[in-house]
Amino acid sequence: MTIEELASAAGLTAARRYLVDWDRVETQIGTRLPADYKEYVYWFGPGCFDYYLYICVPGVENSNTELAAHLETQRAHERRRAQINRSAVLSPLFPEPDGWLPWGYTTSSDVLYWKTSAKDPDDWTIIGRPGDIDDFAPFDGGFTDFLHAFVWDTVELPFIAETESDVPIAFEPLTGEWRGGGAGERLQPYGRFEPE
Repeated sequence: MTIEELASAAGLTAARRYLVDWDRVETQIGTRLPADYKEYVYWFGPGCFDYYLYICVPGVENSNTELAAHLETQRAHERRRAQINRSAVLSPLFPEPDGWLPWGYTTSSDVLYWKTSAKDPDDWTIIGRPGDIDDFAPFDGGFTDFLHAFVWDTVELPFIAETESDVPIAFEPLTGEWRGGGAGERLQPYGRFEPE
């Protein structure tokens, strides 16, 4: 399934045309990113699926859903876990060899990562980790494969619950703005929607 087909299945009638400086993004994170993710960002921009699965995108104001900021949040979270429980199984976060690079999360605090073991980012597979549990589950496929399975409610990860919503699961467009209060912080945005 292509990103355009995924967008159509999830209820988008046209690309939202969200633009970012990919050189800036990849320099900030320290690696190239998968081509299908870049295409996803252009088509979908900030948003979530069924107000349950949030996809991090670069350049938004909300640190909770900004890709590089989310990586830093996960690093801080893993440091806290290590201090609290020395025997905790920590996520091997990027840039560790074969490190995990977080790209999304659920409202149940599950985190989804790219497993960066392949040299070509287009060959990265997906790892999911449920909340703070010392466990993880691999998904045999890449970013678009995972989203396709999620939208059609066929994801086979033990912590992703079956939906109670209609299938295919709808995409909920958001602006990426920081709303204040709660977790996270306001960032200087650099992504923008292309004028029509």
